[in-house]
Amino acid sequence: PGCGGAPEDEAAPSRPADGEPVQPPSLAPAAGRETAEAPGGVPAAGRRSRSRSRSPRGRGGGRGRDNAAEERARQAEEHAEQLRRLGHDGLRDLLSETLESLYQDRIKPMGNYVKGRLKERTSPEAVMKSYVDLYGKHEDLFRVEQSSGSEEAAIFLRQDPAWFKGWVDIDSADDPYDEDMWEALEKFLDEGHTFAGGRYGMARDLAQRKLPFLSAFTLGEVCHIVQLSIQKRKIIVYHKKMLKRMKPDLCQVAPANAGANGGAANNADLREVTEVPDLCRVLFKTLRVHREGLRLDRLRQQIRDECACRLNEMAFQCTKLIDLFRQEPLKSTFTLEKDGNVFYVRAGSAKLMPDDIRRIYDEVGPSD
Repeated sequence: PGCGGAPEDEAAPSRPADGEPVQPPSLAPAAGRETAEAPGGVPAAGRRSRSRSRSPRGRGGGRGRDNAAEERARQAEEHAEQLRRLGHDGLRDLLSETLESLYQDRIKPMGNYVKGRLKERTSPEAVMKSYVDLYGKHEDLFRVEQSSGSEEAAIFLRQDPAWFKGWVDIDSADDPYDEDMWEALEKFLDEGHTFAGGRYGMARDLAQRKLPFLSAFTLGEVCHIVQLSIQKRKIIVYHKKMLKRMKPDLCQVAPANAGANGGAANNADLREVTEVPDLCRVLFKTLRVHREGLRLDRLRQQIRDECACRLNEMAFQCTKLIDLFRQEPLKSTFTLEKDGNVFYVRAGSAKLMPDDIRRIYDEVGPSD
């Protein structure tokens, strides 16, 4: 049919005989259309109905994908515009000055440090999102290296500045700083200062205060000083996500079952464990009751229940409870085994225990 008329096989029905009722066209489907069945006995009309019922969801999913694609395109154009505004020379200056600042601080420019420094300088989002690629495109100025066994890249200047004194090993256990500096730092910390942002955040805060006893050190060296304060000197500790001075009051732990009003009294009834031999004796006694082992996350409660003792790792100059069992003599005395997501503490072989700890073990008696 040329102009939208009905096909020949669907032409208007012939005129009925006189007296014969006329069936409305809307109620007179083509022969066989309602009775045709799909494989399995499902009427074709029903099959089409279900197909139509699914189509809105399909169209909706398509719209969602289209919207996501449009958003990505919008962000890409926005980032491109940010880079255009910055310009070729402006971008090179930003990347160079950011990297040189880490050289001045003697902080090795691993990817996270570079990104953090770009953020401190309120760099455009386009630079933050693709900083490694941007550094890599300017090979005449920068060198991008992928660290062995790590997904994090390191980014260096193509030529070290003449004034550069080398990187500070922030994780080194060597302590090259004089005691006068340490005494001044402890005196400052005794004033009650606390620090957020972890090791780097504390170091940056200290440097910004321009303290006289730290004035000779770069930010990288101050980071190292903070690290030694935590791991070696044990003069600061993580407490409630803050770094602060290690003090005896941080070692006072209220019992888990203490109420709001009765906590202090109940806490006073508990004997505090502060010596390693005493801790081993308490653990051996508790293990006699809990023969399957002591769950590390319930260890304090179990010690309270069985021995009426209070344990806090900070009394042993440890920032985490698990660290207690990773240093001698507890490392040789107990085993620390992981079962799923839970660590269990169990008595080790008596033959491997130090003599004084083994005598305690024999006095208490084995747990199995």
